[in-house]
Amino acid sequence: MAGCMEGIKIVELGHVVAVPSATAILADWGADVIKVETPGVGDQTRGMTHLEGGKVTNGIHYMFEVMNRNKRSITLNLKSEKGKEIMYALVKQADVFVSNFQPSALATLGMGYEVLSRLNPPLIYATITGYGEKGPKKDKPGYDYAAFWAYSGIMDKFSDPDGLPRRQRPGFGDNITSICIVSGIAAALFGRERTGQGQRLSYSLYNTAMWALQDDIQVALLTGKDLPYGNIKKAGNPLWNAYKTKDGYWLELCMLQSNVFWPRFCQATGLAQLEHDSRFESHQKRDENCEVLINIISETFAGKTADEWEKILEANELFYARVQTVKEVAKDPQAIDNDFFMDFDHPIVGPIKLVASPVLFDGERPPIKLMAPQLGQHTEEILLDLGYNWDDIALLRDGGAI
Repeated sequence: MAGCMEGIKIVELGHVVAVPSATAILADWGADVIKVETPGVGDQTRGMTHLEGGKVTNGIHYMFEVMNRNKRSITLNLKSEKGKEIMYALVKQADVFVSNFQPSALATLGMGYEVLSRLNPPLIYATITGYGEKGPKKDKPGYDYAAFWAYSGIMDKFSDPDGLPRRQRPGFGDNITSICIVSGIAAALFGRERTGQGQRLSYSLYNTAMWALQDDIQVALLTGKDLPYGNIKKAGNPLWNAYKTKDGYWLELCMLQSNVFWPRFCQATGLAQLEHDSRFESHQKRDENCEVLINIISETFAGKTADEWEKILEANELFYARVQTVKEVAKDPQAIDNDFFMDFDHPIVGPIKLVASPVLFDGERPPIKLMAPQLGQHTEEILLDLGYNWDDIALLRDGGAI
């Protein structure tokens, strides 16, 4: 079942993260993804050598590789008539067209929905914008740092209200949005199987961010008020909070129904004297006196190492997780045992590991068959499939169409 998208042809006119990340998942699942890039330039990510102060290239481009594996690349000058002609030939054979170019740019290139759906009525046409297709910001570029993180309220909610705004991590909002793109395309393909009709799908980073932050936003919609900011020193439920251990690790306790866990927690942590303390004998009381209780629990957790606490918490079925660094995640036995990282024998740099797409089919991971393509690597191959011959290809290259 790992090849459930085999036979589906996708034309990607995408760049950076959101769309390439989505089509990487679909390519993993077996779809034939043709990545259309500008000659000599390509996807913007190809030119990024550093990000957040760190180098992202060393023989291969780390980000580009994970988001573009299992795809083929063709270079087309879509401002030329011949380049546009080739693109239209690709679209006529495609099941899906997906892009995160701005709507105005797509219209200028002759790649709007009205044009492409006339060429191929059953086509699934999917586009993503930063802020949505209507309103005063409809034409505003929307990188995930802006539309997803900053403008949506997420940056505010993840920041200390008395400190500096917190930066997000590269591609965080784009990669979340990519899962929405994949699910929408899969649903549209399923709908087409039933009706024979294509359709237009629209996404935005801003909209996805609202779904991700829906609990906060729903409260604001219904009450006009903000949910309180997170603060580990004032958590209303001290059993749903983070505590630092003797050896400097943090443990996140995740016991949302504190009345259920309170007696067991007190006994397990050596705080039996608190179980019937009038200050803490109910969820409401613990909320009212949270700062005092958090100080007590913090002092207690500071007395043992993370390993010691993990044994105690697990033996008493108390829910928690250790706060890991990304370097620790990359070596985590739980991730390794579940094949969250895929082995791939890269033709240029040899054996590497890549982050796996997040779905198993009958317990199997979709395989990685192709490295991320070099710019225009499959141009001739794709053109030959479309019926062009080598003389045609030479003329197209001489004319600047490819």
